Amino acid sequence: MKTLKWTILVIVGLGILVLAVSQLLPAKWQVQRSIVVMAPPGAILPYVANLKTGWPQWSAFDTEDPDIQYSYSGPDEGPGAKRSWTSKKMGAGSQSIVKADAQGVEFELHMDKGDFAMKGNFAFEPAMGGTRITWTDSGEVGRNPMYRFMASFLDKMMGSTFETSLQALKVKVEHPPKA
Repeated sequence: MKTLKWTILVIVGLGILVLAVSQLLPAKWQVQRSIVVMAPPGAILPYVANLKTGWPQWSAFDTEDPDIQYSYSGPDEGPGAKRSWTSKKMGAGSQSIVKADAQGVEFELHMDKGDFAMKGNFAFEPAMGGTRITWTDSGEVGRNPMYRFMASFLDKMMGSTFETSLQALKVKVEHPPKA
């Protein structure tokens, strides 16, 4: 009986410790990567502002689940363009373009029935005779202990996919298919 009592106390103590540590972790998160593309913003914009025909050409996130089902609404490109998806591997969600111009593209993404929301941005700025594209995703996770622990790993989880995607975008923009 004494062993059971100590086991319960240890489990409860560990639970309280995990909960306390989670509240010390930041509620805000950000993942950011950049690349220089030897092209003007106008050549990059159609790939980033079009969720239906642009993103699938370079975004590694689009190929993580070959069985993902997309649906589209709004205009094909620019503000108001929206795609929604369902996926066994990646869950359900939606992404909407909020702003798209020569300075960059802003979008919002929602997953888990709205429980996970983030803002994304592709900033375009002149660099070395081309354009530096800086991709930033950011959000807040609130007080949820699981989300706070997850947020502390997002840079490692998403960073390499950003890098792979930006490299693919660079290749697509710098070497477009011949018409």
